[in-house]
Amino acid sequence: MPQLLFTIHREIETLKLSPRLQTIIEMVPPINCLADIGSDHAYVPIYLVQQQQIQRAIASEVSVGPRNISQKDIAAAHLQKQITTRLADGLTGLTASDRVDLAVIAGMGGQLIAQILEQGQQQLEYIPQLILEPNNDEACVRSWLNNHNWSIVQENIVQEGRHIYEIIHAQKLAIPITLTEQQIMFGPQLLQKRDPIFIHKWQEQLRRAEFMANNLQNARQPQPQKIAAAKLRIKQIKEVLNYA
Repeated sequence: MPQLLFTIHREIETLKLSPRLQTIIEMVPPINCLADIGSDHAYVPIYLVQQQQIQRAIASEVSVGPRNISQKDIAAAHLQKQITTRLADGLTGLTASDRVDLAVIAGMGGQLIAQILEQGQQQLEYIPQLILEPNNDEACVRSWLNNHNWSIVQENIVQEGRHIYEIIHAQKLAIPITLTEQQIMFGPQLLQKRDPIFIHKWQEQLRRAEFMANNLQNARQPQPQKIAAAKLRIKQIKEVLNYA
């Protein structure tokens, strides 16, 4: 996860959030307890507590080193009473007694996020909201949510340097919102907003898909399945970009 710029004297005085983390924070509603999975310095919970947007938080890490770093930053901000740390794999360190209102899982691949959600289904029974930021394979995350009756209620897309990030806010609704194949691939909310970053991302993805298809077609040993997959992806992207 990219680091934030911050200054420390005797305490954390200022936190300058990256565009990606700023977007995540803006998507967190006023709640009591947030769990940050793979917290990485605990920047998100520290900022949210300082801004009184949440009352308390759990910063969870899978290994000792990152957990210790989070503990130091939490101590520097004098927030040990409001933010606790956990050493656990994904969501498995959370319990019903934690009363977590929302879990953030950010800064990792989409397949890993889906795996964390799959392994944490017991914990998800008592966590009503998720904010997910996969660095790639966003469709994998949306597919998991769709197959497990989680509804996407908000999405944002943000560019940070050369990287583009999609951020997903999901809830369990009384009547789930079922996604189409196109919505899983491109994002139901992002398809509606169609902002310039979204268009730029998929224009670049179209260029890459066409380059791959051309290379596959000119290869000495044809691979019909891969060629068909590349052509399908080109068709799907063009269908969306043609709306612009």
